[in-house]
Amino acid sequence: MNCPKCKSVQIIKYGHTHYGKPRFRCQDCGRQFVLNATRQPIDEPTRQLIDKLLLERLALAAIARVTGVSERWLQMYVFQKFYQTPKAIDVTPKKQVG
Repeated sequence: MNCPKCKSVQIIKYGHTHYGKPRFRCQDCGRQFVLNATRQPIDEPTRQLIDKLLLERLALAAIARVTGVSERWLQMYVFQKFYQTPKAIDVTPKKQVG
């Protein structure tokens, strides 16, 4: 068995997931992983739909129901989007009339 990140063979058992599957940890890079994971990452079309629904200011619970993602994942996604947005706004002054 190899680490999916660094391809190292220094792998140890690292407990179980809450679904009961064994979890492994790479001793070289620290990456934790599960073999044959059934939970897949959220695909790009679903992320684009979530972005559109967020712009419509729907409740997070409603977005989670419509898209089939967990509310916990959605909250982390919103935090990630928030921290990626620039905090300073570049405003150009108005031309003076007169």
